[in-house]
Amino acid sequence: MKSKRFEVLDARPVNQDGYVTEWAEVGLIAMDGPNDPKPSIKIVDGLVVELDGKPASEFDMLDTFIATYGINLERAEEVNAMDSVTLAHMLCDINVPRSTLIPLTTAMTPAKAAEVVAQMSVLEMMTAVTKMRARKTPANQCHVTNLADNPVQIAADAAEAALRGFAEEETTVGVVRYAPFNALAILVGAQVGRPGILTQCAVEEATELQLGMRGLTAYAETVSVYGTEAVFMDGDDTPWSKAFLASCYASRGLKMRFTSGTGSEVQMGFAEGMSMLYLESRCVFITKAAGSQGTQNGSVSCVGVPAAVPQGIRAILAENLIAIMLDLECASSNDQTFTHSDLRRVARTLMQFVPGTDFICSGYSST
Repeated sequence: MKSKRFEVLDARPVNQDGYVTEWAEVGLIAMDGPNDPKPSIKIVDGLVVELDGKPASEFDMLDTFIATYGINLERAEEVNAMDSVTLAHMLCDINVPRSTLIPLTTAMTPAKAAEVVAQMSVLEMMTAVTKMRARKTPANQCHVTNLADNPVQIAADAAEAALRGFAEEETTVGVVRYAPFNALAILVGAQVGRPGILTQCAVEEATELQLGMRGLTAYAETVSVYGTEAVFMDGDDTPWSKAFLASCYASRGLKMRFTSGTGSEVQMGFAEGMSMLYLESRCVFITKAAGSQGTQNGSVSCVGVPAAVPQGIRAILAENLIAIMLDLECASSNDQTFTHSDLRRVARTLMQFVPGTDFICSGYSST
């Protein structure tokens, strides 16, 4: 029989969560996976002929896209030959300015970026986030929804959210054909509350693009990218199709972010034995290569996967930092519950809240 003390401790919310041991072969490992490639790059006549241990003849479509568009080749060989611990020290050193680091961090390969952040403690990563983020002052984004998809209520709630200081507001729908009404409602309500707020209606990509083209939304962030070719193909997409979609938004003056997050590939069964952080690093480099101005990352809706393995929450902060290192605006998720525990919820959010990412939550419920 256990003592009452241990019965009470076992009943705490933090002990109701599920945890699993690492299983690297299927990608169920947060970072520092034994199968992750070692950083490397070789450039001949301005072309990348080797990327992270793989010759050009073996590149998949993600490697090809990243090698062609995603890396600052001018200093790539120099940076990837540097000691990763030295680079990690530079990232959290207050005496090394962001302007010095961006030319270096944008010249890294995906494996090099993952290796550098893996040298850092959570506190060191938080220091780096504060220094490296693109936005001068942190902001926050919110969701404005209601059960009935009532546009008048959405407008009223959007106005209040604007008054309370949210810089971006997002709505979605229960019934797809209501999307134009919801998009118009949040647009009008937000501008009444505080002019200049950006709004979106998160729906299927083709519908979302139509809403943007008609001027009913001001930004988009649900253009998802993935870290393995198999997951991309499963969605009938490629990095080039995502880049084209980004260009469509940009051509109409709409702000747009890609979305990615640790855990999506292992959740879909195509992690190829790589760690979640390495695959997310590839996603962020694709985002950069496609010309997107920012990313919504931080595991997002897959947060239950990294949260269940050792170092998972640390890996989420690490992926946010990699996005910031690539000079992308980072909306750092914090929009999905993953635990019964208030303690773990706060611990996960504090790592973005204390240093201040560009958008600390990408979907805080303002209602």
